[in-house]
Amino acid sequence: MDSKVKTRIHWDIGTAYDLFISLRILHDPEKYAVRASWAAGVRSRVPVEYREVLEQATSLRLVPLHFVHSLNEPKNSNQLLTKLKGIPASEILVTLTIRPNTPDDVRDFFLATNAAKPWTNEDKQFLVQRWNLEDNKETKRLLKTLYEIWSAREEFGQKLVSGLQAYVATFFAEEEQRILPVLEQELSYARMRAGSRPLPAMLEEITAGVRYSDFEHLSDIILAPTFWGSPFMFSQHLTESKLIVLFGARPGTMSIIPGDVVPDGLLRGMKALADSTRLRILRYLAQEPQTASELSRILRLRPPTVNHHLTQLRLAGMVQIFLDADGERKYAARYEGFEDTQELLNRFVRGE
Repeated sequence: MDSKVKTRIHWDIGTAYDLFISLRILHDPEKYAVRASWAAGVRSRVPVEYREVLEQATSLRLVPLHFVHSLNEPKNSNQLLTKLKGIPASEILVTLTIRPNTPDDVRDFFLATNAAKPWTNEDKQFLVQRWNLEDNKETKRLLKTLYEIWSAREEFGQKLVSGLQAYVATFFAEEEQRILPVLEQELSYARMRAGSRPLPAMLEEITAGVRYSDFEHLSDIILAPTFWGSPFMFSQHLTESKLIVLFGARPGTMSIIPGDVVPDGLLRGMKALADSTRLRILRYLAQEPQTASELSRILRLRPPTVNHHLTQLRLAGMVQIFLDADGERKYAARYEGFEDTQELLNRFVRGE
């Protein structure tokens, strides 16, 4: 590895990572190829008075890796709730969303938000430009939710803790007992593979196709398995030189829905291939890596449409992603995904 800094690998494990990811997926199941009716059933178990605050939290894409990483062992729902209850309600939103590397102007902007001073159009444009957001209806909804939460962050903090406690009691406490053995097993496999592979190659393998190239300024990388997040990679800079990465740890033979006999990997693979546009995308990506915008021009499709198809292919493990130092993503065909789908289909039909 040509790098000025020797990157050290650290390992972590905790079901609390999956607590936040599972909430995100349950509130946007179709994006993650999860049966919407089942997800709605899980959400309906949570008492009505807590559903709104959990929906608000997931609309922020709240997956506070830095906070979970800071928990005492074992990093489970009990430790998570214990630590949150020890934080003043007015500081919970700050703790979960403001990271060490958050720019000072963004931090100051949110801390200055209050109910007596609604955001102006200039304030909203500041966030749109700072986060490179598209100026569309979805962004307007996000900004509305952000203002509502930050202008009443003490009330939000109180409700969020109660909502998370209700979610754990009605669903996640049982779920983390199911997924913990899988996380432990996959972490063990990953550590064994790390001993014989260069870091970029090992990371590409355990993330099912994400090639992360910017190791030059990383002194430490923390790797932790996620059951619910599979096959996606979740990452966050803890500091400028320290990165935490969650890698997918749900075997293709298992379903995210407890007791479901049809493996998720098989359903994702069959769905990915049962679409003419996705087949065309794969054909182009087999010739050379492309960005989403390049594919959009070639296919004469809107960027959101192309991104939707790339997400489905990524879910099936049929595309790999190249992340450069500037954060640009290029996609290429990943042939292991075709082979995995074929093997899963053979094994399922034969009852193996």
